[in-house]
Amino acid sequence: MKKVLQKRMTFLDMKLLSLVTFMVISISGFSQSVGISPTGATTPNPAAGLDINFTNKGLLFPRLALVSTTSFAPLSAHIAGMLAYNTSTVSDVSPGIYYNNGTKWIPFFAKATAAGDIQYWDGTSWITIPAGLSGQTLQIDGSGVPVWVSGVLSTVNTIQLSAITSTTVTSGGIVLNDGGSTVTARGVCWATTSNPTISNNLTSDGTGIGSYPSSITGLSSGTLYYVRAYATTAAGTSYGNQYSFTTL
Repeated sequence: MKKVLQKRMTFLDMKLLSLVTFMVISISGFSQSVGISPTGATTPNPAAGLDINFTNKGLLFPRLALVSTTSFAPLSAHIAGMLAYNTSTVSDVSPGIYYNNGTKWIPFFAKATAAGDIQYWDGTSWITIPAGLSGQTLQIDGSGVPVWVSGVLSTVNTIQLSAITSTTVTSGGIVLNDGGSTVTARGVCWATTSNPTISNNLTSDGTGIGSYPSSITGLSSGTLYYVRAYATTAAGTSYGNQYSFTTL
């Protein structure tokens, strides 16, 4: 009886050893690249953590019913890099693939909200522009932004800067054409950030086409500024090329 028990224990010990060995080998293998294929015989790409190799099957993302882009629900927290397919239509989310940037959910593919909407890349994200009105044309303004206008924007160039002091600089512009509408305002605009507009600082230097000088005053010494000419018509405001300078 004792010998039988010893043999059984030895057999169980061998099975346990085999299981542990298999687990170690498996863990070692999974610490490298993992490949998934119909036969399991495909060697995974060493540069990929997970290499899925199917010719007749797709990848099915986890399906979650998101609450909004700002809410992490139904997860327990926002997790940067998380991918999921949203199944709900509520608040500001609709069905589709979303990724999480650590603070909110972002649509994997930018979406418009109405027929005729268009989108452009502003250097950081996709911006939606609502459809224009009948008769309007889409044009690129001086900031490189597409805008709907009724008519054609004027064309204006910025005159090279001169007479730079600690508080002033001389510039100006040349309105080459008015686009078919009267130029009702023109001048230069400036700011300490790139691509200034008339919502920043501006001069008012008459109306119509042609060249005009412009003097900028009240600047701060030792400061970097950006300047460009502008011209306004019924179609909107257009901008010239940009110059930058640093006051003395």
